[in-house]
Amino acid sequence: MAAILGIGIATLDIINEVTQFPAEDSEQRAQAQRKRTGGNVCNTLSVLRQFEHHCALAAVLTSDADGVFIQEKITQRGIDVSPSHKIGFGHAPTSYITLNRRNGSRTIVHYRDAPEFDLSAFLSIDLTPFDWLHFEARHCMDTAAMLAFARSMNPAQTLSLEIEKERPHLEQLFSFPDVIFFSRAFAQGRNFTDPQAFLTAAHHWAPQAVLILAWGAAGAYWLAPSNGRIHAIESQIIDPVVDTIGAGDTLIAGVIHARSSQRATDDWSPAVRFGVRLAERKIQQIGLDNLNTEATQTAKAQPLCHLDDLGAADALGVRPVNGIPSIIVVRTNKTLQAYRNICPHNGSPLSKTQRGYLIDKPDGVALRCAVHNAHFDSQSGACTQGPCPGTHLQTVPICIKGDAVFLASDSAEPENNPSLAPSS
Repeated sequence: MAAILGIGIATLDIINEVTQFPAEDSEQRAQAQRKRTGGNVCNTLSVLRQFEHHCALAAVLTSDADGVFIQEKITQRGIDVSPSHKIGFGHAPTSYITLNRRNGSRTIVHYRDAPEFDLSAFLSIDLTPFDWLHFEARHCMDTAAMLAFARSMNPAQTLSLEIEKERPHLEQLFSFPDVIFFSRAFAQGRNFTDPQAFLTAAHHWAPQAVLILAWGAAGAYWLAPSNGRIHAIESQIIDPVVDTIGAGDTLIAGVIHARSSQRATDDWSPAVRFGVRLAERKIQQIGLDNLNTEATQTAKAQPLCHLDDLGAADALGVRPVNGIPSIIVVRTNKTLQAYRNICPHNGSPLSKTQRGYLIDKPDGVALRCAVHNAHFDSQSGACTQGPCPGTHLQTVPICIKGDAVFLASDSAEPENNPSLAPSS
């Protein structure tokens, strides 16, 4: 596995899920709220850790409560934060995200009250253990100096750069990286509507670099520096799209993982294809956990979900098998239950998506099978209406450890249908 250093930002993401995007000057109740770590490089490293790479983060970390939360969560994932610059002032960078359940789109408001990671902090890092350095294009003059220094210290070290948006002095960065990842928003911000035309132009800015351009539902494009040839990696149709937060960061992680694991050749198509497929897997689920399904089956236990993935009365499909959730986690009346996503009527899934399991009833909520409209008591799993009276959904023993929900078989302290503390 590779040793990878990510240089950028770590944020607190506060995500509100809504049934539809609110109109201006309106009021709407969030269906669920969760608090996670974010930031492009931080997300990319979080995915790379699932593939057992050795990951370290170089960012500014604050000492306020939110900053401590960020550090704890990053460390729990096995990411080394010792290269980061820890300060005793300012508020942790925060992103307030409105996630539209209808189509998976997200709108973000950023709040920044901390300095950027700068050259002086970078120069204090021992770069020799790392195989790959991945940078966010942020404070560009300092980032350019970091890239130049890293290149002078070890010409064999792979340097990659993510350019998500326009920044002052961005052109100072182009001559150093081996790989540059561009976002569609950046290309369109420069008035390009055709990805191939953009990459042709970008090849003149950075003729030495492999250029990779994510293009949403169309997939991704990459350009070989040796001959300027452009290759297209088409995406598969994803329906429904659940959550696009971190999809671009996941694609980058997939490319870095695949490229660092393959024999060095001029053909980056396998790596870009892997990144596109991994991003497709990500947008079908909430969050960044469990993206490496093979590792999930063979390595340490992974949570089914986190408590803040669920609203006060909510249900979430998890553990997808061939794209269909196999388990439903239900939160009602301060308790959690889990059931196999199998209707006892005919063996079909109640729903093939992460949401869409609950229906409002006069006395609360019930689980509903979307195929033949069977209703099931959310607490007992008993059929209360429809074609299979007298049957029950099959329960799945679960437990809570910290803020995460696990299968009881994955824990030394099983607790069936655990109660939630009143503060949850």
